[in-house]
Amino acid sequence: MRLLLGFLSVLPLAPMHAGSGDAVQPRDTESVITGIAPALPAGVQIDIVGSDTFVRVRSQGHDVQIPGYQDEPYLHIRTTGEVLINDASPTSLLNSDRYGNVDMSNYVESKTPQWRTLATDGMVLWHDHRVHWMSPKPPAVIDAKGTVLDWQVPLVVDNTKTLVSGTLFLRSQATVLWWLVGLLVVLLGVFLSLAKRQLFVFATAAIAFIATVIGVVQWMGLPTGARITPLLLMFSAGAFVIAVIAALLSRNVSRPQHIAVSLHAGAGATMAVCAWLLASVVRAAYVPGVEPAWLVRAIIPAMMGMGCVAMVDGVTRIVRNTTD
Repeated sequence: MRLLLGFLSVLPLAPMHAGSGDAVQPRDTESVITGIAPALPAGVQIDIVGSDTFVRVRSQGHDVQIPGYQDEPYLHIRTTGEVLINDASPTSLLNSDRYGNVDMSNYVESKTPQWRTLATDGMVLWHDHRVHWMSPKPPAVIDAKGTVLDWQVPLVVDNTKTLVSGTLFLRSQATVLWWLVGLLVVLLGVFLSLAKRQLFVFATAAIAFIATVIGVVQWMGLPTGARITPLLLMFSAGAFVIAVIAALLSRNVSRPQHIAVSLHAGAGATMAVCAWLLASVVRAAYVPGVEPAWLVRAIIPAMMGMGCVAMVDGVTRIVRNTTD
């Protein structure tokens, strides 16, 4: 039974990948709007969401048209706030994949727009190939500032042709030294596992709780339609619940401790798997949804460090039958 619990303790709480909005990822490229001519009227705003993932237009009381790559009708925000997309636009199909890898063989060109309502709040968020690098391979830069390319996106605002200009940059990655946080937490975890058993469990729960809070901030930090699958939130919340149960059970020293030890190891395994899945975030120039980014850069190595110590400690104690 104890060996079974030990085996189960290393299985992560791995939720299904939701997929929706997951084009927003940690990146080293960033698109920056550098100019708008003529200036937009009050009530119309445009910005970049997700570093270079989406272009967002918000309009209140104005008519905004966004043509496609072939200057065909693509998106339309009416003065009422109704947002429409032309399903007959080839741009609509091309934008369904970040790198434009779509099958166009069944596409039938139509000069008549096929409008479909997307929203009624005057906000539209779309993927635009003009504002990002069209390859999974890192881009080359053309100057010391990290410039990759300049881009332009046309709009028609209240029947006035408007040109939005911008630049795509390659940003420097964060230092690898952030992983030293994990090493420090490993040393702390080993000390607590040998000298302060109950504090060891509470430390695991505390790190999982902090990660859960950061996960909530990350989820709320992105607009609807751009939100990523909340891996940090889901894994850390699961680890926190398991660690709290383990902490409560460990306080009852009159009862066998193998269940508490196994649960604590399970919480650690969940944290370690989460950190492994999100390892690329630590050094990425852009961290989705969280400012300041150092919060995520620190918590992921901390989760990896404490998670590994808790997992190894739990499995070792169960196998050696030294849980009590």
